[in-house]
Amino acid sequence: MQPEEALKQVQCVANTTLEDIGQRVAPLYGPTFRRVATKGTGADVTVLADQLCTELRAGNRPTVDEAEGLATDVLSQRALTDGGE
Repeated sequence: MQPEEALKQVQCVANTTLEDIGQRVAPLYGPTFRRVATKGTGADVTVLADQLCTELRAGNRPTVDEAEGLATDVLSQRALTDGGE
């Protein structure tokens, strides 16, 4: 998944679960998705999007720092499974 597609997915979930603030939440994750795409793969971006959507569906609104933490976890799992960098 490309970062732009991930943002759209997260924005759709945010819009349906967070009402009026959904439009403002998803764009904040853009740099995080771009970092994951640069350091990982499209599959890593998909995993991060899924994790963020799960949080949003649960009624949570992860901060940018929390999203960065999730991204770091996704990338570290990749490093453990494929040798990483």
